[in-house]
Amino acid sequence: MGLTENPKIMASYLRERVNNLGAFEFVGENNMSLLAIATTCVLIVVTSYCVSRRRALITKPKRPKKQIWSKETTYRVSGVPLDWDHEKLRTFLMRMELAEVMVMKSLAHEANIESQTATVTLTNSYMQQWPGKSRQFSLSEEHDNDFLDLNRSVSVENDFIGLTTVFEPPVRDHKIDVIALSGLGGHAFGSFKERGGTHMWLRDSLPGYLTSETDNKPMARVMIYGYESAVAQSKNMQNLEDLATTFHSSLLALAAGPTTRPIILIGHSLGGLIIKQTLISLSRSTIPDDQKLIRAVYGVIFFGTPHDGMDISSLIPMVGDGPNRFLIESISRINSQIISIQQRDFHHALGKKGDSEVFCFYETLESPTAQKAITPESNHLTVDFTLTKA
Repeated sequence: MGLTENPKIMASYLRERVNNLGAFEFVGENNMSLLAIATTCVLIVVTSYCVSRRRALITKPKRPKKQIWSKETTYRVSGVPLDWDHEKLRTFLMRMELAEVMVMKSLAHEANIESQTATVTLTNSYMQQWPGKSRQFSLSEEHDNDFLDLNRSVSVENDFIGLTTVFEPPVRDHKIDVIALSGLGGHAFGSFKERGGTHMWLRDSLPGYLTSETDNKPMARVMIYGYESAVAQSKNMQNLEDLATTFHSSLLALAAGPTTRPIILIGHSLGGLIIKQTLISLSRSTIPDDQKLIRAVYGVIFFGTPHDGMDISSLIPMVGDGPNRFLIESISRINSQIISIQQRDFHHALGKKGDSEVFCFYETLESPTAQKAITPESNHLTVDFTLTKA
């Protein structure tokens, strides 16, 4: 141990040096007194310095860590190689040091894409500290198969735009497809998740209820569809028909395979209107893949969908003169052309009576239309809806 690390050793050492000074014959009594006083002063200064430095070392705060998002947030991990399992992906992500705690809830093969997608819940994630909405992690170090491209990467983000498979049964058990669309100001994943928790009913509960009558095994592939739906501070310029066209394009992946399974669509709020507009478009098309899709739609479930338009008086102040103002105004219950067209044409879109089933769920009591909220999934201003009767 160094002398400066222990003030007691330093003091003993200095006292010994002072005593040794008396052995020198040229030091007189008076000089010895002065030297003793000077040495004592030096001892006090050095001892005080050592004690204060030791206290500073003890109380010195640790190097601050990066500021982190304090809540659990679920991310979509896409571009995962087909031969990776949960453990392989988890090991890879842990090496990327994304968070203190990581829980992987799903890993599924995406429709007509040669890769898998996972949903991962991160606690104390560092993702929020990096610029941009998505992080890319190269797979070059994992290049242990010939088919892997050196430029290939895994993407981690939490916008969930487009189709995301959150549950996939084994191929032999796969009988139907379920696709859910969130509503205005919602989030593709967060809108179907419990508040303050991680349970997402489409992923964690629904598959257990959609089971085969023969062996009671889950038979539904469950997907969610995300789109730009923010109300406040939105940069989206798409109208309802544009949103339906984009959703239509995503659905084509289901028609591209050798087998198009029966499809059940779930729409909340604006998501329900997008579904209706998409089905109207499909029913008018003569393209074979479009005809395959419209014939495959077995049923539609609407949650709080404003079939007659909605009261937008509380939304306009949030929108202001934003680029999405036209979209908000187009779904108003007053003089909405697109709503009138849907009311006229949707009943014919699903074919004759008995071809498909439609269920509507709605509230029977008036409640506040919308309020501003921040969600961990999106980490930006969204709108939390409680809709009135459709």
